[in-house]
Amino acid sequence: MSGVVIPASNLLSIAAGIVAVGALLILVNAILTARWAQRAAYYGVRREAQRTANRRLALSVSAFVLAGALLVMSWSMPRQAAQPPPPDATGAEAGVAVASPTLPTPSSDVAPTAIPTPGSATPTPQVTASPAATAIVQPAPAAQPAPTLKATPIPEPTSSLISPLPTLEPTTLPAPAGAAQVPPNKRLVLNAIASGVDANGAPMGMSTTFDRGVETIYVFFDFQDVPPSALLRHSWFRDGGSVFFRSKRLAQNGRGTDYVSWSPPGGFQPGLYEVRISLGGVLQFVANFEVR
Repeated sequence: MSGVVIPASNLLSIAAGIVAVGALLILVNAILTARWAQRAAYYGVRREAQRTANRRLALSVSAFVLAGALLVMSWSMPRQAAQPPPPDATGAEAGVAVASPTLPTPSSDVAPTAIPTPGSATPTPQVTASPAATAIVQPAPAAQPAPTLKATPIPEPTSSLISPLPTLEPTTLPAPAGAAQVPPNKRLVLNAIASGVDANGAPMGMSTTFDRGVETIYVFFDFQDVPPSALLRHSWFRDGGSVFFRSKRLAQNGRGTDYVSWSPPGGFQPGLYEVRISLGGVLQFVANFEVR
């Protein structure tokens, strides 16, 4: 027995529902990734996790658009009911009873013919229908129309789910009056993180992990074509909270190497540290290290 044929409009509605469910799962995964990115300790890890969350968010939006397109296509197609299977040659599967003709017998169906006598009317033979010759025809049940699937549109994500995400672009800090504005392409490059400086101004004890109580941490960087009046700002963070910041003007120009440093009272306490270097209000790089 062959199956029922489903119209193409119903198939498009089912496909739209499946795509919408997949898009919803991708959206939930993007939200969870973004929340995890906010709790990451390092700036680089947060930025990469945020990019992954944004890509998944864009993928979920595309899937929602595809589901909507499939749903609109299904609505635009003419509605058709599910078609029943074709009847078999014998008619048994269609539910129709086929009558089998039966010839009447002289003993029960046809009355005996009387011999006419002169002067009497000729009797008319009486024929009685046999119960076997009567066929009871049952009409085939009418095919019930398939219920129309109505997909419920999934709402677009609200801004409250996206607003907590951190900004990926560098934060522009306001420069004091009189400071030279440095173009964004004039960037400083991280050279080393050290715990000391030798007589020639080179870094000593370079590492990204330091012992608790270290007195001073130096962040060395290379610069190129920086105007002498450019304002350099370095901000220090421990476990995501600001602990120190300071600004100075670079006295050198052209190319060279310089450093910034910080000596907290009592030495550095254990934690994850970030040092953000900005030049002329433009973020240049972020240095990460750990104190154990």
